[in-house]
Amino acid sequence: MRKLLADIFCVAFVLCMVACSEGDDDGDVYIPPYVTDLVVASTDANGKVLKVCLDDGATYNVASQQVDLERKDTLLRCMAVYTYDDAKNIQLFSLRPIFSSKSYPASSIYVIIDGKAYKDVSLLPRDPMKVISMWKSGGYLNMHLGLMTTDNGAHQFAFCEDSTGHFSLLHQRPASDGSAYTENVYMSMPLPQGLDQFTFTVKTYDGNYTRTF
Repeated sequence: MRKLLADIFCVAFVLCMVACSEGDDDGDVYIPPYVTDLVVASTDANGKVLKVCLDDGATYNVASQQVDLERKDTLLRCMAVYTYDDAKNIQLFSLRPIFSSKSYPASSIYVIIDGKAYKDVSLLPRDPMKVISMWKSGGYLNMHLGLMTTDNGAHQFAFCEDSTGHFSLLHQRPASDGSAYTENVYMSMPLPQGLDQFTFTVKTYDGNYTRTF
């Protein structure tokens, strides 16, 4: 069985958008709109979320909440459901870390097969995914992908740079997992500074899907 030597943290989930109404002069209570979006959460020495930074650069204080991500003194890419106010406070209703990692040169990645390490780009795992959408924001390339699964075993992911300006997704399915249904998976790859144009490729069930940005 193959394993990637990379930090792996993938969370699959389903999020809903909630409608809201605006107050008027008759005394109705204003209900701020719920927003579902990718953010960067900043944690303290105890793993508690202190601030949340939106992809437009705005930073908000976590309003009267004890949100514990159990990752100390770090920045985490997350999918959030929230409301916010003009006083720069944010109210979180959901905050889920997603897989986010810098890219590594393909030639530098080791693959473990039957307990032995190989550095061979032809052995890099590229099991298929469904591509739902890709977009750039906040210095990241973001992806909404579909993972075929039976939720039986951990999938492994990594981002690699195949050549200058050409990136791709590595994906290793566990042998124990099937393909009974599709889970929504979000990922974000931090973009290297000074990168003006690039391509990103995901292997799908219909062949390679490549986008140019």
